[in-house]
Amino acid sequence: MKALKTLAKRALTADAPYAALRARALRGKPVTLLTYHTLGADDEDFDAWTVLRRGDFLAQVERLRSDYDIVSLDDALSGTASNKLQAVLTFDDGHNGWHEHLLPIVEREALPVTLYVATGHVHSGVPYWFDAVVNAVQTAEPLTLDTGDAGLGRITLNTERGEANWLRISALLEAMKALQPAARDALAERIVAATVGHRRPRHDALTPLTVAQMRELARSRWVTIGSHSHGHQLLDRIGIDAARDSIAQSLALLAEWTGRVVTHFAYPNGNYNAELAAALPGLGLASAVTTNKGLWRRDGSRFELPRINVGRFDDAARWRLNLLG
Repeated sequence: MKALKTLAKRALTADAPYAALRARALRGKPVTLLTYHTLGADDEDFDAWTVLRRGDFLAQVERLRSDYDIVSLDDALSGTASNKLQAVLTFDDGHNGWHEHLLPIVEREALPVTLYVATGHVHSGVPYWFDAVVNAVQTAEPLTLDTGDAGLGRITLNTERGEANWLRISALLEAMKALQPAARDALAERIVAATVGHRRPRHDALTPLTVAQMRELARSRWVTIGSHSHGHQLLDRIGIDAARDSIAQSLALLAEWTGRVVTHFAYPNGNYNAELAAALPGLGLASAVTTNKGLWRRDGSRFELPRINVGRFDDAARWRLNLLG
């Protein structure tokens, strides 16, 4: 199956088929919003789709600039004219890779980016449960876990490396999301405790920004700050009042830390509903991005902006196809 998918990607990204697909997908000059999470060092041995190698990101920016103007989110929403198609680069969550790896690139390349910050882990300095689990399972040897209530039984990780290993880690995270918060947090704590002393060097790529780093990022003329809620909760599952409170707390902290009024939002995990989307203007927000895959056309809702996810294991062919939405 993997071999067939590889052949299909190669066929579709050959010059003639790709040109035809591209002409159809990009008719009317839609805006392409790309979703990243964080950047890591090129030699960092870390199995997480969310941690893109710094060099891979730079190569993608170079390729994008041949066909796109990379613009700020505000410029894209306002319809600022461009000679080329427009692309907006967005990052979710708020990891220290933004400060260590992304900020120097942003400044050197004059690269507009939008950073959606989940303020809870920045405020506390403690990773969210999902980041703690991903960091914890980066062990040097194969790791077998009893997932208990998550319903996966005994799951073995790190028998192979790369995308195949990440798919197993991702399945564990998805199963944990379905648990009640108390059971989920307890399982996360057991996983973290079980791997102490077994993790590889540089296993903590998913560490939150500090407030000081957040302030430095916000001082860049190329950075737009957005909210990603406070607790990174699945907002469609906690009730509209709790969802509003999480967003409002995040907006207040970001204003305090950066001196900026924040008007853009990203739904954590892409979870939202019509009631939540309708509530956002009342919180002073002007846009919200989803995880719905696609390209944004200007007659579409500004509170359901589609994006294209980009990750560590996207090869060049997959990346080119994804750009078509």
